[in-house]
Amino acid sequence: MDQYKSARAEADHVAGLLRAALIRAGIPELEASRVRGLVTGSGRAYIELGALRMGSAVKLCEALPLARTSTTPALPADSFG
Repeated sequence: MDQYKSARAEADHVAGLLRAALIRAGIPELEASRVRGLVTGSGRAYIELGALRMGSAVKLCEALPLARTSTTPALPADSFG
């Protein structure tokens, strides 16, 4: 049970950090709130991201450092809602 509680606390903490990062990246709070920490019965922690609208997914890609390589084409963020 202690392993489950520890994994739950860690998953919830990381989910909160990810929600805050998404909001800073311009993702609406309603969509960022879909990020949840999950823990299996065996105590393995996961983060569920939920669904993002296309415009929000583009904003997320633009915010990721790996998406900023010179071979990645520019993403048309303004063309999505």
